[in-house]
Amino acid sequence: MKFLILISLGFLFLPYSFVYSDQSELTISGQLINLTSDESPVSGIEITLHISSLQKGTQTHLAITNEKGEFEFTEITFLENSLYGVSVIYQDAIYVSSVDFDQKVPADIKINVYDSSSSDKFISIQNASMVFDNFNEDLQTISVLEVITVLNDSNLAYVPGEGPMELLRFGLPEGAINLNVDTNIFESNYVQVDRGFALIASVLPGSHEITYSYEIPYENSNFKYIKNWRYGAKNLRIIMPSGDILFSTNFPDSILNKEIGGRIYSVQETENVSRGFQAVLEISNLPELNWHKKITQDFDSVKFEYSAPIALSLVLLIVGIWGITNTLKFRKRSNLWFPGSSEKQVLEDMISELEIKHDSGNVSDDYYFSRKNDLLIRQSNINETE
Repeated sequence: MKFLILISLGFLFLPYSFVYSDQSELTISGQLINLTSDESPVSGIEITLHISSLQKGTQTHLAITNEKGEFEFTEITFLENSLYGVSVIYQDAIYVSSVDFDQKVPADIKINVYDSSSSDKFISIQNASMVFDNFNEDLQTISVLEVITVLNDSNLAYVPGEGPMELLRFGLPEGAINLNVDTNIFESNYVQVDRGFALIASVLPGSHEITYSYEIPYENSNFKYIKNWRYGAKNLRIIMPSGDILFSTNFPDSILNKEIGGRIYSVQETENVSRGFQAVLEISNLPELNWHKKITQDFDSVKFEYSAPIALSLVLLIVGIWGITNTLKFRKRSNLWFPGSSEKQVLEDMISELEIKHDSGNVSDDYYFSRKNDLLIRQSNINETE
């Protein structure tokens, strides 16, 4: 895992410090300082130098800090159009820094690190925006975009703990789908959990942006959106296109119409949302499917492997209904549809069917009298045996 992190760190420095030079050798040095402990030097820590070039790919060199927190990379070959940076993993948090050059001479590097903690008590949300911007009538979904600024205002680095409760967690409404998360926090990952997602990343002191989008399925014109603000929010803004679709919340602030990017939106702004607050947002007048679209959508949602058995069942059902209708049409079963199938009942059904066909002109007189006579004889024999 550590090897993979070091490989990915090599690509982090691509925007930094182009070095245009003939091949030569010089020394890159610096110091590792712990800002949590009054800028005390940190010894015995491994520092990695990353060199990226088009000709040789990514190279790495290792150095260990001494008792003064100092480290040094010697006999480093400079390649034309190369990129340089250093990284360190300290108490499970990742720190990176570019190597700056002045007249092709590398400046001393100062890497500031912090003690780490798995507690999220010093994590808060400085700014948050929730944008409801797409209401899909055909799919019956609401698209939501959230942009938040996470603030670590301590002198500790947050690192994920061992258990699920020791991860940074952000609330989502029940049933949220198609979650996408983007952030400027390096080497971060996320996992969707019940009623939200957890961010797996170390968060250094300072501000960090997180953007995430998702969709919410709805079933009728009214929808209740419930969201838990685990870390609160100093400033919160809820934005929805102004029009037929309306919303209300349990925040006391007014909802006003504002122009944003040449479009009118309904906007609610509030401040100082407390940690753990449960926000309730009710949306009304959502577009609904008419009966024709709903039937079509239900049919389209049937899985392909089930289509053949369903079609066969429909055919058998239609044939069965036709057969029953035909039986009731030609046979006089007035008491029950299916009173029994004894020989006597069968003969009565056959005589009834013969009479109906004769009355409608479907059989000739000769066939009618001959056939009826045979059936009556058979019926008489049955009556004598009973």
